[in-house]
Amino acid sequence: MLLTLLIIYLAVIVAIVLGGFAPCVATSAVKPGVGGRLYRNTGNYGTPAWTAVNLVKDVTPGIPWDMVEAGSRETRAKLYAKTRADLGAQVVCRADDADAGFNALADAAVSPTSLPDILILDSAITTEGARGFRFHANVNLTSQPQEIDNVIYNTFDLKPGWSSEGVPKTVVMGASSTPTFTAL
Repeated sequence: MLLTLLIIYLAVIVAIVLGGFAPCVATSAVKPGVGGRLYRNTGNYGTPAWTAVNLVKDVTPGIPWDMVEAGSRETRAKLYAKTRADLGAQVVCRADDADAGFNALADAAVSPTSLPDILILDSAITTEGARGFRFHANVNLTSQPQEIDNVIYNTFDLKPGWSSEGVPKTVVMGASSTPTFTAL
């Protein structure tokens, strides 16, 4: 009996060392912000062609919820219920008149009707498990500092707009860059 246990123990150790057996231990990793991406759809809504806006420096998406009180006498604590999500993003992009991605944002910012189809992910579109949002964006230019010693960066605020093509969605990228969209 003892000899059998010793043989099993040694077999497990050898398998671990040779890479043939991995213990069931969850691993975690840091997700750097530089991996996040902003994409614009250059195709149509049903069969999108996602093109990265490469001059983006910072993207800050957010989805705070409106809350209403939902308390009862069962507890003295105030209880709340989520009602509507205030989805949006702030995008800082280096100005470059020759870049199609920058121009798409800048043109949408001055247009009263343009609603580009936007995809914001926390990793590249090819990364399984990348998460984010898809929505038709009202684009506002909120600042463009033109300081003498700096490069010009435009700050755009993106908020969902109404579109007959679809409502805002959350997205999780699956295997083979296949997205799973869920309406908010």
